[in-house]
Amino acid sequence: MKILLERQSHKPIYLQIRDRISSLIKSGALKSGDRLPSIRSLAESLQVNKLTIIEAYNVLEADGIVSARQGSGYFVNSVSLKSANLESTFAPAQNVIITKPGKCSFYEMYTPLVQAQTQPGMINFGYGYPRPPKDINLIARRALKQEDADIFFPHEMPQGQLTLCRQIAQMLVHQGLEVFPENLIITNGSQQGLSLAMNYYVQSGDWVIVEAPTYYGAISILENLGAKIIGIPMTAEGMNLDLLEKYLHSHRPKLIYTISTFHNPTGLTTTQTHRQQLLALAEKYECPILEDNAYEGINFDAVPAPIKL
Repeated sequence: MKILLERQSHKPIYLQIRDRISSLIKSGALKSGDRLPSIRSLAESLQVNKLTIIEAYNVLEADGIVSARQGSGYFVNSVSLKSANLESTFAPAQNVIITKPGKCSFYEMYTPLVQAQTQPGMINFGYGYPRPPKDINLIARRALKQEDADIFFPHEMPQGQLTLCRQIAQMLVHQGLEVFPENLIITNGSQQGLSLAMNYYVQSGDWVIVEAPTYYGAISILENLGAKIIGIPMTAEGMNLDLLEKYLHSHRPKLIYTISTFHNPTGLTTTQTHRQQLLALAEKYECPILEDNAYEGINFDAVPAPIKL
């Protein structure tokens, strides 16, 4: 399999590999059931790191084009398998929601939900927190007994612990992002991160586009900022891009807030194609995108690359 890489291109190498393999499959050069080159052999032939090939294969798998078989490698999916993966009964009404000041505050919406949780037999599906391991107390005690346990307690720089910043930067580089430790800020959680970003981009009276439905914590931040919110309905593929362009043109919002991986609350993960179309619209109307991928790290299967790529 011949793959030509443009090493001076701004496009990450792993996405170039993804695009070339995808075109080979669509053209029929690679057929259903064909085995892709092993990670090691393709890395050697292209003279790239094995992690680059893994990332390319992961994106292809996330797009439903190939599938991994344990111990055997990656194989081209059949058309019927791909079609089955795209079937969905998710078809909400395509009504745009524009909030009106003072009509119903976030507090008025959220309080009944909290009260309902106190009812006997109530099962809460709203929290996105993983269950802690049963031996979490043992793990904590072992960590504190280590010789360098004092690293947990000293005051750090405001942007966060440098060692952690380096580890996160390395993880993001493997995803194809050009990130350095000094570009990162460690927050107390995604909510604080959203608050910092939204406070930077949004002022009182600004229009902001969100998905409808979306994460209620983001709505609370925007409400406190005095932003005017436009809720673009979801489809089975993600935010309705036709309606998005209509309101980008008519309202000129200051920000698009989106959850592209494990959308809260629908659980949808958008395809790479949808992400690139969304990015193209944002660039056309010069509107920044705030991509909230708080749950990306808990996926079992491969997910597409971040929108920025």
